[in-house]
Amino acid sequence: MQEGHISSAVPRRSLFLILGGSVLVATILLVTLVLPAEYGIDPLGTGKTLGLTAIAEAASPAELPQAVAGATILPVLQPTKHASRWGESAVVKGSFIGQPERFKLDAREIVLEPGEGMEIKYHLAKGAGLIYSWTATGVVLFDFHAEPDVKPSGEERNEEYFESYDTEDVAGKDQAHGTLIAPSTGIHGWYWENASTETIKLKLVSSGFYDWIFHSRDDEKVKLKPTDAYSLPSHPALPDEPL
Repeated sequence: MQEGHISSAVPRRSLFLILGGSVLVATILLVTLVLPAEYGIDPLGTGKTLGLTAIAEAASPAELPQAVAGATILPVLQPTKHASRWGESAVVKGSFIGQPERFKLDAREIVLEPGEGMEIKYHLAKGAGLIYSWTATGVVLFDFHAEPDVKPSGEERNEEYFESYDTEDVAGKDQAHGTLIAPSTGIHGWYWENASTETIKLKLVSSGFYDWIFHSRDDEKVKLKPTDAYSLPSHPALPDEPL
């Protein structure tokens, strides 16, 4: 080697070693830290040991990537804060799902004799909300479910197809309360069954953006009209009650 001339063989070999080491380190970090924390993928079990998989499990569906090709994007609430035009307060966007019509009401009392069952379901468009409460004088078996207007591929001819949200077909309950955002257009509601030896009275009240009510009892299926919210007496005809 002549004086003043530096061979490039050593630096090039060192460069390859550095690049290879960097790739190796990045791969290790990806497998042991990033995949378990971000996506719940934990091939080596390090994510569970370090508590990283809990981060992925806690992430809401809206925060996870849509990895499945052709997956249906459901209406979800994703509130985000933005600066207001005047800078006085925050503007929260994505906090509600607008609807084309005003909401409806429904309230009914149902008597279930021993061994008797029946269904009440509300026809909701995808993304419409249903607020409900039902209480019973005894424990009833039930299935909270939906029958989509358009059945998934492969189920088109299955007249019995439905999708359960919550079911108590063994222990039962005497009440349930909640809010449903319909994941599909169709009828959404309950089948109740009195498995006891006593008569049970059930009270159901609901409000939501449904356009008709499905009623099924003794193999008789009927469409019912809900009550328009504007038909109720308003204040001051319906007086306030101080707390």
